[in-house]
Amino acid sequence: MTTDDFKIILIGSSTGALPVIEQLLNGIKREFFSILIAQHMPESYTGMWAERLNNHTPFDVMEGFEGAEILPQKAFIAPGNRHMRVMYNSNTYKIAITDEPPVKRFKPSVDVLFSSVSGFEPSLFIPVILTGMCDDGVDSIVDLHKKGFTTIAQNKETSVVYGMNKEAIERGGIDMVLSPDEMVAYFNSLF
Repeated sequence: MTTDDFKIILIGSSTGALPVIEQLLNGIKREFFSILIAQHMPESYTGMWAERLNNHTPFDVMEGFEGAEILPQKAFIAPGNRHMRVMYNSNTYKIAITDEPPVKRFKPSVDVLFSSVSGFEPSLFIPVILTGMCDDGVDSIVDLHKKGFTTIAQNKETSVVYGMNKEAIERGGIDMVLSPDEMVAYFNSLF
């Protein structure tokens, strides 16, 4: 599995992001991407939301589970009240689910997901921060930006709450500020 084969999009999101994520999953070429999503959502809702996305988008969408292999055409939702990380073993990237305390009051935490790839090859992962109230994900996306990852934030005009993404932009952690339509076009231009 090389960076020439496919890329892994990491999405951190909160208030107002559900339709944006559905739009991305419907527009991105599934054969070239796997998508990992840390969305602030209660435990009882993440499974239902994953099922809805699985039924309404081309991706195979499911709640993340321990040891799941990260492959093209698959999208994983961080389960409510759990953290989701990326790990690497046996020559493949996999999901790790942990039950540590909340980070910045959130579980799942965007910072936990994003920071889990900080030691990996930057060209394989694309962190994206969407609409949402709070600053979860900002510290980690700024760090990933410094390490050479291409970072993306949703633009103000299409955001329900211009919070997480605004903070990441203002702190200099973002390479591209894009609308959801522009994100789809950018991702699909990579292959």
